[in-house]
Amino acid sequence: MQFIWVYIDDMAGKGLTLITIAQLMFYFSASIIPLALPLSILLASIMTFGNLGETYELIAAKAAGISIWRIFRPMFYLMILLSIFGFFVSNILIPKATLKYKALLYDIKQQKPALLIKEGVFYNGIEGISMRVGKKDPVTNELEDIVIYDNRSLGGKAVIITAESGKMHMSADERYLFFTLYNGSRYEEMDKQKGYERTQPHSMLNFSEEEIVFDMFAFNLNRTDESLFKDGYQILNVIQLQHKIDSLAELVNIRKTTPIHYYNLYLKINDSLYGKYIPKPMIVEENELMNDVLINKQMIISNALNNARTVKSVLDYTSTDVADTQKLSVRYNIEWHKKYTLSVACFIMFFIGAPLGSIIRKGGFGMPVVISVLLYIVFHVVSITGEKMAKTGTSTPQSGMWLAIMFLAPVGIFLTYQAANDSGLFDKSAWVKLANRIIHTFKKKTA
Repeated sequence: MQFIWVYIDDMAGKGLTLITIAQLMFYFSASIIPLALPLSILLASIMTFGNLGETYELIAAKAAGISIWRIFRPMFYLMILLSIFGFFVSNILIPKATLKYKALLYDIKQQKPALLIKEGVFYNGIEGISMRVGKKDPVTNELEDIVIYDNRSLGGKAVIITAESGKMHMSADERYLFFTLYNGSRYEEMDKQKGYERTQPHSMLNFSEEEIVFDMFAFNLNRTDESLFKDGYQILNVIQLQHKIDSLAELVNIRKTTPIHYYNLYLKINDSLYGKYIPKPMIVEENELMNDVLINKQMIISNALNNARTVKSVLDYTSTDVADTQKLSVRYNIEWHKKYTLSVACFIMFFIGAPLGSIIRKGGFGMPVVISVLLYIVFHVVSITGEKMAKTGTSTPQSGMWLAIMFLAPVGIFLTYQAANDSGLFDKSAWVKLANRIIHTFKKKTA
C-alpha cells in the first residue's frame, strides 16, 4: 500500500503490463524487510514465551532446574542466523533490488502516457497531435465528432482535420496506431505562397474515408542501463561505501587546501606585475614624480581590491563545495551504519520480546500484538529521529544511526534481568504491595 500511494501518479495511464507492475512491487518489497524483520522478531518472541508462561511451562522448566538462559539458548542461536540474514539483506539484497527498482521506475516515469482518449477532452499524449472526440465506444473503439490538430509540419502551421466518425486500431506488432476517418475535411494554410499576408491562401479537402498513421515507438517501455544508478549510496555494499567515504574525505582535504595554493600563486603573479609599475630612479620634475607615484598607488590599490574579490569568490565557492561534499559523505556514512543496525536490532528485539513474554505470561494475538506495536513504534520513531539528526548535522552519523539501539539496549538488559529473577514486573499484586509499602513508610516519617 505504501508503494501504491507513493507511485500511483507515476504509473497511472502508462499502459503498464501486470508483469512490469509485479516486478516493480517485488523489487520494492526488499526495502520493507528492515521494517518488518525487527517487528516480526519482537512479536514472535513475545508470543512464544508468552504462551510458555501462560501454560506454566516456563515455571515447570525452572522448577526442574533449567535457568532462563538455557531456555533462551536455542532461540539465541536462531537469532544469530537471523542477524546474518539481516546483514545479507542490508548489504546484498537491498542494494541489488534498489538498483533494479530505481532503473525500472525511471523508465516508467520517462515513458509517455498510453493512448487514453476521453470524450469531450483534448488529448495531447501524441507528440505534435491534439485531438478531441465527441463520443467514444469503449467496446468497438468507434469514434464520433472528431477534431484533430496536426502540428507536425516543419512550418509550424496546424493541419486541421475533422470527421463525423472513425475507428482506431493498433498494428499486429503494436508499433503503429491507425485512425480511419469517415466523411470529413482537411484544412491547411499555405503560408509559403507569394502574397500570403494579403490573399491568405489555403487548401481544403473533403474526403469520404482517410487513414492517418501514428508511430507508437515512443510509447514503448525501453529499459535503461542500470549502470547509470550504480553510484547511489543505496546501491552500494559495505566495501563500496567505505571506499566512497574515504574518497570523499580525501577530496574534502584537497579542496580545503585549494584556496591557499590559489592565493600563493596569485601573490607570485601579482608581485611580478607590481614590479612593472615601480618607478625607476631618475631626475624628474617634482610635479611629474608626484603624478607617477599617484598613478602607481591607484593601480596597486585597484589590483589589490580585485585580488581580494577574487580570493573571496574562491573561498565562498570552496566553502560551499566542501559543505556539499561533507553532506554527501554523511549520507554514505549513514548508509554504512544502516547495514549493521538491522542485525543488532534483531538481537535487541529478541532480548526485549523473550523476557517480556515470560514476564507478562500472555500468548496469542491479544496483548503481545499491542505491546509489540507500541515498542516497535518507539524504536522506529527514535531510529528516524537519529537518522534525521545525522542528516542535518545535529549529531554524527555514528551516534545518530545507533541512537535507537542505545536507547533500547538498556531496556532489553533490564527485562532480561527481571525475567531471570522471576520478577513480578507486570503483577498487579506486586505493584499494590509496593505502593502500600511506600505509603506506610511515608506515614511513619510524618508521624
